Amino acid sequence: MKILKISILVLLLVSLLACSFTVTVPTVTVSDTQTLAVDEALSAGVDTYQVDIKMGAGKLILAGGSQKLMEGSIVYNIDNWKPTITRQEGQLTLEQNNTTNVGIPSNTIKNEWNLRLGSVPLELGITTGASESDLDLSGLSILKLSISDGASSTRVRFDTANPLIMDTLNYKTGASQVELTGLANSNAQVINFEGGVGSYTLDFTGFYGHDMTVNIKADVSQVKLIFPVESYVKVVNNGALSDINVNGTWMVNNNIYTYGEHHPLITVNVDMGVGSLDISVQ
Repeated sequence: MKILKISILVLLLVSLLACSFTVTVPTVTVSDTQTLAVDEALSAGVDTYQVDIKMGAGKLILAGGSQKLMEGSIVYNIDNWKPTITRQEGQLTLEQNNTTNVGIPSNTIKNEWNLRLGSVPLELGITTGASESDLDLSGLSILKLSISDGASSTRVRFDTANPLIMDTLNYKTGASQVELTGLANSNAQVINFEGGVGSYTLDFTGFYGHDMTVNIKADVSQVKLIFPVESYVKVVNNGALSDINVNGTWMVNNNIYTYGEHHPLITVNVDMGVGSLDISVQ
């Protein structure tokens, strides 16, 4: 029944799109491969940095481990895709203008960003177009985090704990496949996740020492929520979603699913009309 419902919705969406408009595929001119070196030092007297990374369609690899504010390299072969770096006191913007929506670049078109950040306190913003991204934020000191992407395949992970309490983690995505792991290690107080039509996994493994509120809003999507055995969780279904599957010993009271006790509480508010929600403990 689940497969049938999703298949009908997909067919309706395709039919509507086919009748509504015609897509013109843009063209770009490939040039010689060029490399931009990124080497941004820390500034004296700055306690917290605001760092914004704005990439068009491409591949982004981001990790920690730098002794500077940011370092790495960007490889591209479209002349007007050359990124710009803007510095002000306490602010760094790495931005790519004049990008063309050509989907995730292939072996012919290159736009590959490989960056490392330092361990200083950050307010971090990441914006990409159609992208393939691996964001390893393990151990970074993040006060605020905002991620926005288009049609993408993205993995974000916190393998070790954020030493600072993160005020908010905001993630907005389109038709994509997104996996967020180690979210307890993010040390976020509030997580806001907004998705389109896609497959999304939110894994809350790790250590958290305070209550956490998670707000999830998605369209026709498959959403998976994974929690550690030693946790206290309340999942609230605020939408019209009826396809909810649970794995583990959960107490169910109307639209509220509760697991565990005696730990800081993770409250997950889900607003979905159509799709599926899988809730498990591992």
